[in-house]
Amino acid sequence: MNRRNLQQLVVESYSDGELNVQKVNKIVDLLTKKELKLYIKALKNWERQNTVTVDVPHEHTHVVQKLHALFPDKKIAVSVDPSLLLGMRMRHNDDIYEMSLKNTLHKITEHIEENYD
Repeated sequence: MNRRNLQQLVVESYSDGELNVQKVNKIVDLLTKKELKLYIKALKNWERQNTVTVDVPHEHTHVVQKLHALFPDKKIAVSVDPSLLLGMRMRHNDDIYEMSLKNTLHKITEHIEENYD
């Protein structure tokens, strides 16, 4: 199985932007153990590339609406993390953006320790 075939199987596994369990089961039945490992890895990569994960200190509906405008073809997964204090943490592919009071205070402290000790 080459990459093109694998990518085509991954694309066919989805219907209306959601993973279709029946299609996946049919595909899994036809694959060897080695091909199955590659298929699962490709599915995970596809999910990671097409999902934006957002951590917020408390539930915000307007944040999700604004993120849908920024990432129209991506799924937005929101989780509540009270340790953020203010702001949010966003993960898209391998990029992590942290905009929070806790992170800002930590950076200021590091800067002071590096430059004034």
